[in-house]
Amino acid sequence: MEITGQELRLADVVDLFDGPYRTATVKQIRDGEVTFFRPYVASSDFEYTGGVICTIGIEEFKCLINTSHTYKLLQRKELK
Repeated sequence: MEITGQELRLADVVDLFDGPYRTATVKQIRDGEVTFFRPYVASSDFEYTGGVICTIGIEEFKCLINTSHTYKLLQRKELK
């Protein structure tokens, strides 16, 4: 389902990017901005006898709530 930025709710999971780590979760909505967070995995650009070095992290970023931009909503849960 496509929704606008104004329709976003806390804990919504949306499709934001192309690629394997494309989803993000709405963490906060405040002052006309939405804060998203998402997990990511990065690997080194070299190999060694054990393979490649992999790291896991969380990226957090903010976007202005834009009424013309739409998001693909993947999951919505009711918060208590």
